[in-house]
Amino acid sequence: MPAGNPHTSVRSRTVAAELRALREQRNLSCEDVAEVLGVSASKVSRMETGKSGLQYEDVAALLGFYRVPMSKRHELLDRLKRSDERGWWERQAGLPQLWRALIEFEAKAARIHDYQSLVVPGLLQTGEYCRALIEGLDKTLSDGELDNLVAARMARQTLLTRANAMQYLAVISEDALRQDIGAPGVMLRQIRHLLSAAERPNITVRVVPRGIGVHVGLRGPFIILEFADEPHLVHLENQDTAMFLDEEPDLSAYRVAFRNILGVSLAPAATAERLAMIAEELTGRTAP
Repeated sequence: MPAGNPHTSVRSRTVAAELRALREQRNLSCEDVAEVLGVSASKVSRMETGKSGLQYEDVAALLGFYRVPMSKRHELLDRLKRSDERGWWERQAGLPQLWRALIEFEAKAARIHDYQSLVVPGLLQTGEYCRALIEGLDKTLSDGELDNLVAARMARQTLLTRANAMQYLAVISEDALRQDIGAPGVMLRQIRHLLSAAERPNITVRVVPRGIGVHVGLRGPFIILEFADEPHLVHLENQDTAMFLDEEPDLSAYRVAFRNILGVSLAPAATAERLAMIAEELTGRTAP
């Protein structure tokens, strides 16, 4: 498999993903764009996949051809100007913006290691759990906005069931599974969904049990995204800030942290037993 550009920064990769999305929104092929701009279709494709460096003039030409609004054009070109900076962070006022880059990287990942200490990972949430969680975090959302956010998260989950599905390892604190999220029955059905998901060959679920004392996972949740032909990333999110790290020392530190969290988590079979036990407890609580 051809190697990706090891020097492609997170910012460049997000710009490349935006270029592909803009082209697809206009129902254009790489050949269509190449013919108009006088370049090869393979160059357009390489720009969109991050397998070649992005040149300011090329990106500006594409944005002009796609008739991108000036404010959006300035945002992308400014991001490109700063693409030599390692890592990337953004602060946004709305959840959709914070999710956008993560969704792009999830779609290309070959393997994801996801540690969550307070909530069920987004890729394993049921629709009703997702709705209750998002609504509880932001009471200002309209019904339409809430519907769109839930639909977006549910659509992301097809990554786990497609033919070339990624390998996904989710480690969840038991405390997250004992939160009262939503109406009675929501958590019970969420636990059952985790049990069902863990039966898929590409999905592994492990639980960090209560009562183990201090461990490195108490520092907070994180996601490690690994790619077949691009540099790997760590994703962090807190309130209205999302961050991507791509420096090797950061990646190494989070890999060590994840291994340490695995070291205190239950094995898959024991996790299934713990989930079944929690489900039984919840069944007793929700029974009429």
